[in-house]
Amino acid sequence: MSLCGSVSAVRLNSQSNTIRMGSVLAFRGGESMGHALRIPFKKRSSKGACPLQVVCIDYPRPELENTVNFLEAASLSASFRAAPRPTKPLKVIIAGAGLAGLSTAKYLADAGHKPLLLEARDVLGGKVAAWKDDDGDWYETGLHIFFGAYPNVQNLFGELGINDRLQWKEHSMIFAMPNKPGEFSRFDFPEVLPAPLNGIWAILKNNEMLTWPEKVKFAIGLLPAMLGGQPYVEAQDGLTVKEWMRKQGIPDRVTDNVFIAMSKALNFINPDELSMQCILIALNRFLQEKNGSKMAFLDGNPPERLCMPIVNHIESLGGEVWLNSRIKKIELNDDGTVKSFLLTNGNTIEGDAYVMAAPVDILKLLLPEDWREISYFKKLEKLVGVPVINVHIWFDRKLKNTYNHLLFSRSSYFVYQPFPLFANLQLLWLLSA
Repeated sequence: MSLCGSVSAVRLNSQSNTIRMGSVLAFRGGESMGHALRIPFKKRSSKGACPLQVVCIDYPRPELENTVNFLEAASLSASFRAAPRPTKPLKVIIAGAGLAGLSTAKYLADAGHKPLLLEARDVLGGKVAAWKDDDGDWYETGLHIFFGAYPNVQNLFGELGINDRLQWKEHSMIFAMPNKPGEFSRFDFPEVLPAPLNGIWAILKNNEMLTWPEKVKFAIGLLPAMLGGQPYVEAQDGLTVKEWMRKQGIPDRVTDNVFIAMSKALNFINPDELSMQCILIALNRFLQEKNGSKMAFLDGNPPERLCMPIVNHIESLGGEVWLNSRIKKIELNDDGTVKSFLLTNGNTIEGDAYVMAAPVDILKLLLPEDWREISYFKKLEKLVGVPVINVHIWFDRKLKNTYNHLLFSRSSYFVYQPFPLFANLQLLWLLSA
């Protein structure tokens, strides 16, 4: 079961390189899965201190609004608002107040319906949930990146009027060098070149991670994806990343140097487990859109800075969002359709339509017995959650020789991101699979 909802913190003394143990910090996020992660740590003094504040240098927002994908996303979104108002709005019950559930409720409300969003926990966001400690600092459930190639999310920010909450970084992909501690290898995308030339230039200019023969073989291997488009990409679903690379004659060294990090960042699993379709979807977007691989970070915690604006929009149109509303059972009609959701507090929630926007592990637990032999739901057996632990490490001084950017680790364990923080402290985010 996933431990994404459990976040803890440790304080690291950079002089002695020792972890000092003291009191224990634990959050309830993992309890929905039957686990509560607890890691001892020494609590930093709050005497005369204020909550740590992220201080970032913003790069200009890239021009995204004129891309084909963005225009399609904006058109689809506008169609909900422009559609004729329903004579009898539907009451739609949605399970899960992560970004999937929140956006579903938002667009249903835009179309004139009345969504009721049920969240089991006392916090919004699902995979992007966060909790505040006694000092007022936020602990988040992972590293959250907003790429330029996310047209629906970028459009959502614009519709909510919160584009200024994204802090854009320089157009680069930066990899740690495992054998050279403190050194990094960069793929820099020049702003003056259009796609795919900017991506090709970034690859050609990097000589630490790929040799020229490897670059040529990799480029040749990508040609079918670029020319064949989505049909070719979908046809690669039966091959793992490692299998596809070998089929193209690309050395395993390329997989180890580049695609371990990319596989971990996308799905928290290794290249010999991840479908190549996932990688090709990302690479296609990055190569076809000038700013597709450009990254931004949210300027604060997701529940307040992203989720609450969505909730406010939903409620302004007559929808509702309920926290602490955990589903105990999906009750069915005689014909096998959903009759109601029975909550753990004993309440029964009925609607005209029902949406499950919860993790697959939750759906497996709630799936009615009558549905388990239906071929559509039997496929759920092949979907397995990936255990992930998110660790925050607090240093006693600002780190040097690093970047205010996403840093890819080329190991099998971590993807990390450093932020320069208030009071000469630095927060190092680690995602461990």
